Amino acid sequence: MCATFQIRGKTYKPGSEVTGSGERGIVRHAWAGFARSEILSWWQNRGAVLIDIPAGRFAERSELTGKLIWDEVAEGLVIRGLVDIQTTQPLIKVITRASSPEELDRFQHPRMPLLEAPRFAPLPPGAAEDDPDLFG
Repeated sequence: MCATFQIRGKTYKPGSEVTGSGERGIVRHAWAGFARSEILSWWQNRGAVLIDIPAGRFAERSELTGKLIWDEVAEGLVIRGLVDIQTTQPLIKVITRASSPEELDRFQHPRMPLLEAPRFAPLPPGAAEDDPDLFG
């Protein structure tokens, strides 16, 4: 599912404010869960929009041991997310897919974050940091 991810040494987990880039530019909202890739059209039919979430690495929590198992996000890829607008405040969901047999064996978790090539302009330097002037 993506229990956590890191960018430039800063760790993000559900509940954190996450910055991404989308069709309309920079977005920043609370990370509030997950959206299965298999029903992505359902989310989009309800107004959700895709975003790129930059990350250097991510971790899954093993369902067997409860420990985080880390992996790198390959150069040129981002975590695919969406902005859910069905709530009072927009929320970010990380899009997940089913784990391959090899991933299930390694991460001991049935879901993985969807890692894809960016669709949108990259974040400018420092945009992922906690800079209130970017979003005020």
